[in-house]
Amino acid sequence: METCLDCKKATETVIDLRTGDTICTECSLVISDHYIDDCQEWRTFANDDNSDQDPNRVGAPTNPLLKSGGIGTIIKENAFSSVSKNDLLGLSRAQSLARNKEEDLFKKACNEIKRMTEDLDLISGVEFRACEIVSKFDVDSSKKLRRGKQLTALCAASVSTACRELKLSRTLKEISTVASGVSLKDINKASMAIKRLLRSDQDEAVSDAAPQVMMKTGELVRRFCSKLDMSERERKAIREAVEMAENFDIRRNPKSVLAAIIFMICQLSQTKQRPIAEIALASEVVENTIKKSANDMYPYASKIIPKWYASEEDIIKSLGGLIGT
Repeated sequence: METCLDCKKATETVIDLRTGDTICTECSLVISDHYIDDCQEWRTFANDDNSDQDPNRVGAPTNPLLKSGGIGTIIKENAFSSVSKNDLLGLSRAQSLARNKEEDLFKKACNEIKRMTEDLDLISGVEFRACEIVSKFDVDSSKKLRRGKQLTALCAASVSTACRELKLSRTLKEISTVASGVSLKDINKASMAIKRLLRSDQDEAVSDAAPQVMMKTGELVRRFCSKLDMSERERKAIREAVEMAENFDIRRNPKSVLAAIIFMICQLSQTKQRPIAEIALASEVVENTIKKSANDMYPYASKIIPKWYASEEDIIKSLGGLIGT
């Protein structure tokens, strides 16, 4: 909808594709002109005998990560071609010899990354950054791209690294769900290779981005709380507890810390206490790890959990017999 100057309100508009005018449907005022259609452009490159009326896209987007820009010529056999079959086979053979197989493999990796980011509903910036990370393996002669599971694992790991650099909370376990046929162990191995490559890269822009790879616990709060359908009061208490926990020497990974905080907040909840199995499923942390993490954090519980949510007496009463032993 656009604002019409005559109607003085937002109205429905239609576009006249022949003249390029945008017209108000209520008063017929031409709101704007010279509309540019940015849809796909198609043309028909028919033979002289009009035997082929199949339309084709005009041009294709260039890929700045490819040496050729993604623009090339493919020779195919055509029944109506005036070139002899022997000449056509010779041209196809020459093209096969001159073809850059590594570039074809990189294109395959880009397509795989695109599929993963679409399945995870991620922004386009993640796709480009992940492709950029994979392209560094193509440049490095000691780390060439490999087909099969290794390529899929590398694509998944590059998506994970791109998410962390762009401060989007996606765990390796979530990304592994769209990496068909690849285990979490393979993705972890590829992630370590990416970290080593980025660390050894002397490019200033890459070294500036490297510290962002560490995922902060606060990024996961919103998503985990949403899975557990927690109230706004509980979410606020968890966010504040996570911030306070960063001031203490808790030697647990961020997901375990968050899962333990959620567990303690749920035990102190005045409305609904969620079972630890449900918390483990939402946070992707096993029950035993949550219990051990909560036990490690119990000495700091009265300082971590906001006083407006629960008093020290309530914490000792509710958590003392459960995890403080």
